[in-house]
Amino acid sequence: MAIPKEYLDMSSDFGFSAIDDEVTTPTAPAAPAISHTDITDPIVERIRTLEINVGEALSILERIENASTPLDTEEYKALLEKDIRAKLKSVEGLILPLLVNLMKHPEKDTIKWPNRGPIIEGQINKILAITRS
Repeated sequence: MAIPKEYLDMSSDFGFSAIDDEVTTPTAPAAPAISHTDITDPIVERIRTLEINVGEALSILERIENASTPLDTEEYKALLEKDIRAKLKSVEGLILPLLVNLMKHPEKDTIKWPNRGPIIEGQINKILAITRS
């Protein structure tokens, strides 16, 4: 399987690790470490995406206002396809790091993933923000 290079050297940590298949006693969950980049990087990326989308929208509106004829069907279709490709790439960037992390130790039968609820909920919210915008 060919995994894109940008997902092989990841800083994304979803909070789980592979362990040997053995009985473990539950321990009190440790608070997840959150770094400055965990918070700022996604925000900066969303702002960049928003800037690009707003810039493209303004450009299209300007062309419509100045054009003697409206956008033709093919041009409109191309713009929609570009938007869909960008959204799919964003969703890919949210899903593939998780799957690559899950695949890291295939020889281990068990995955230890404490505090997964908030992590998974955060990913779901990011995906819904892209797909339902």
